[in-house]
Amino acid sequence: MPPSIRSLFATGITFGLLAGLPSIVQAEQPFRVTIEPQFPFALANQGVTEGHADYLIVVDNQGMLRDHLLVSSSHPLFAASVESVLPRWDFFAMEIDGQRVNAKHRVTVNFHNSGTFVVGWDSPKRIIDSRLGKMSGSADDASYQIARLDQLDALPEPLQVMQPSLPEPDLVPTEGLRIVYHFFIDETGRVRIPWIDEQELQHVAESILDATYDALMQWEFTPPTVNGEPVTVKASQPFIFVADSTSLVDVE
Repeated sequence: MPPSIRSLFATGITFGLLAGLPSIVQAEQPFRVTIEPQFPFALANQGVTEGHADYLIVVDNQGMLRDHLLVSSSHPLFAASVESVLPRWDFFAMEIDGQRVNAKHRVTVNFHNSGTFVVGWDSPKRIIDSRLGKMSGSADDASYQIARLDQLDALPEPLQVMQPSLPEPDLVPTEGLRIVYHFFIDETGRVRIPWIDEQELQHVAESILDATYDALMQWEFTPPTVNGEPVTVKASQPFIFVADSTSLVDVE
């Protein structure tokens, strides 16, 4: 991922030393369905008439699918149906202030046993924070949802922690800097799809965002589990810097 784009991916909007609000230009939709997901035959035989699967996708500035993660489904077979075709769809880059950027979108596929399906998506600024909390929680035995930290058998333990090193420490303001990343820890303990908490963000140089992003993507955790079964969970991590320092000072 080019360094100048990495911070845009993390936030969905620009946060460098830019004036004014970003102007977002987006294609009618960020993807085109080239292979249709099929209603699972086994579920149709059981009398199931509808279902859904929600995925979070990352599309880079070249219109390539870089990552996709299941966040919710009414049954694993609906998720499997989407998983089997989604990577082969056509994807399109989003533009911010005339520049193509990496962006994340939430894709929802609603199935009907008549053979029809409806695909929807959220704009990059609306995904995750506004809706993810509503997706976590109680569910029937067949459904899948991202787990919460308080549901885990134990909190994930960091196995590898990389501290960011700043190439330009003078860009840290005199009052210091606190950057909070949200991200997913998947079933193998890998960090997936980080994004920055806009409420905590100050005016941050792209080189600082690049350094923290690169470091976080190298972190590894013990795989999260619920009742002994591997799950994916949402987590957060603050990075604290002080002026005149070339490296991370503290993490909370």
